[in-house]
Amino acid sequence: MIKLANFLSIFFHPVFITFFNFLTFILFTGIKGAEIGFVITLFFLAIVILPMFYTAAVVYNDNKEFQWSHLSEMAMHSRKRLLIYTIIYDIVFLLILLSLNEIFLGKYKPMFASMIMGFILSMILSLILHLRDIKNSLHSLTISMLLSFCFVFAWQVPGFEDIENTTSTRYIIIGIVNLIILVSVVWARLKLKAHTNKEVILGIIVGILSPIILTLLAYGV
Repeated sequence: MIKLANFLSIFFHPVFITFFNFLTFILFTGIKGAEIGFVITLFFLAIVILPMFYTAAVVYNDNKEFQWSHLSEMAMHSRKRLLIYTIIYDIVFLLILLSLNEIFLGKYKPMFASMIMGFILSMILSLILHLRDIKNSLHSLTISMLLSFCFVFAWQVPGFEDIENTTSTRYIIIGIVNLIILVSVVWARLKLKAHTNKEVILGIIVGILSPIILTLLAYGV
């Protein structure tokens, strides 16, 4: 069971599960040809490669070596530093995304931008908690935020406010898949004793609240 928990914890690491979701949403856009290749490559570099690089750098700086287990055992000061790096990085990525030519994401650019803004807000909230020495699970935060966005998009896709939403079902399905993944990852993190129940719940709360807050601000609901 420990091996299964380790596998789930690594396979559904925040950067991987984020890319899986973004890849799914990219396929929803209907982009074809060279454009989709560019967009997938951009998001793979931005969501997986570069974040893994600076995360590994933080871990290596603390332990003088890199092992996957070190990610779960990261000291509080290292988590704070990682959150600060992530906030700065996500802001830069958001600016790059907004500057992309419309040919690459079309009318879906606001949707992807809103998700990056969700990450920024959730990381800021997590940093505030960490500055008060309150740890929360970034695994549960990321997955719960993604599933929350899925249900928000099932109601309204940013950029398509004047068009009838005929894509609700597929976003609901992806949201349910994320919910199943969240349950399995929460079990894995608790099984590995990487987090307490409180830390997991805090991660879920922050993850769910971020898209809701952004939606309320955007639509004045």
